[in-house]
Amino acid sequence: MEEQGKDRIAHGNGQMRAQSISLMCSTRTCCNAGCRFCISRTTPDADTLARSPDNIVLCGERRLRVGLQYAERLGATHAILTGKADPTQEDPNYLLWLAAVAREYVPAVDMHTNGFLLHPGKSRARLLEQLNDQGLTMVSFSIASFDEKTNRELMGIPKSAAELIPTARELELLVRCSLVMNAQGVRDTAGVLDYIRTAGNLGAHQVVVREIWRPKVCGPCNAGVYEWSHANAIDVATIQEEFIRIASDPNNAYGLQQRDRLPWGTPVFVVGGHFNDPSHGVNVTFSCTEEGTGGAVLKSIVHKPDGHGYRNWDHNGESLY
Repeated sequence: MEEQGKDRIAHGNGQMRAQSISLMCSTRTCCNAGCRFCISRTTPDADTLARSPDNIVLCGERRLRVGLQYAERLGATHAILTGKADPTQEDPNYLLWLAAVAREYVPAVDMHTNGFLLHPGKSRARLLEQLNDQGLTMVSFSIASFDEKTNRELMGIPKSAAELIPTARELELLVRCSLVMNAQGVRDTAGVLDYIRTAGNLGAHQVVVREIWRPKVCGPCNAGVYEWSHANAIDVATIQEEFIRIASDPNNAYGLQQRDRLPWGTPVFVVGGHFNDPSHGVNVTFSCTEEGTGGAVLKSIVHKPDGHGYRNWDHNGESLY
């Protein structure tokens, strides 16, 4: 028992745990998309991180392994390739290396992407297959709407990642769709249920319904995003409560059921029985900006290219290692 105790990392009043570690691939901030609700332009360093390719800082191996070891010790099961710009903009060999190193410490490696550069004919068309070979186990596609015109207006890219879902399924990757609710796109419970149905019919395994991040302070370069986000935010907690109500009826038309809550209190839902493939099911969770962290349970450690890990993206004073 004493030996086991040595493996624990304590913080505050108890043993600290982490669900995942988010690997900020680089200090790149010039994204290939222009999302109206861009989180990256409303979080710390939005005004100061390098925009020139010559000034971009990557994750170094020594401190990356420190972060992954730390996350492993806290029980993390996932590493997430992410950043303030789309990860697919990074050098492919660097991303392949990141995925391979991450798999040495955790069983699942995810990448959050808008998918634009992964389309046939684009510069990273084979990247998903290559990442799969190097250890990627999951991909999270940011899709604001399955209506291409609406998605283009909200995300600033000509084509959504919708048609990449079957491709990712063929690679045996777990596929998640990330939906940011807003008044110009998916705005109510019916819209979310329709989004889930479309995603499931394309083969997605999971959907996460997110609330627009509304920062309390804005800097000069993110004033537009700040104003748009506050003007178009939807209360996701209300939609979540509606899902709980629907799931309480065992005969609901959506095959919606509630499962155990996550450590920070977020309920988990499953949907099934009304997709084109009757055996298919979709896992659904919600992400609200003001939800708790479950005390000593971190949703995700944020490992930045400066070599340090943080409790969240919000403040660089929240350092862990």
